[in-house]
Amino acid sequence: MGEKKKYSMLVFSNNTEGMEEEYNTWYAGQHNHDLLRIDGFVGCRFYKLGEIQLSKNMERQYKYLMIWDIETDDLESVCEDIEKRMGDGRTVFSASFDKNYFDYMATPITKYVTAEEVNGKTVDEVLSISELNWK
Repeated sequence: MGEKKKYSMLVFSNNTEGMEEEYNTWYAGQHNHDLLRIDGFVGCRFYKLGEIQLSKNMERQYKYLMIWDIETDDLESVCEDIEKRMGDGRTVFSASFDKNYFDYMATPITKYVTAEEVNGKTVDEVLSISELNWK
């Protein structure tokens, strides 16, 4: 086994028209239950995207965002497991979930940096604090 790396899977989605309560209940309950049982999944957080966005002219296509945190040395196998579970019913879907969703898999290239850490620091000091590793 290799060294485990951290990933975040960002899933942008919507509820089926008229089924917002059922969608939110399913996502925060059943879907969390199902995916957090997959080897490599370590946690998640569900977001409702805000009405106010910095990009004013952007078309707002999705209302919700789920961020799943994954730690694994074999991301391809984790993805294959997700697909198998979606196909064989171990991951339960709801009619309230609009299947026109979009997802990204990302890996951090800096550590989490806080405002407190950078207060009074130079740009070079902030770069050092960030521990940038993009290779």
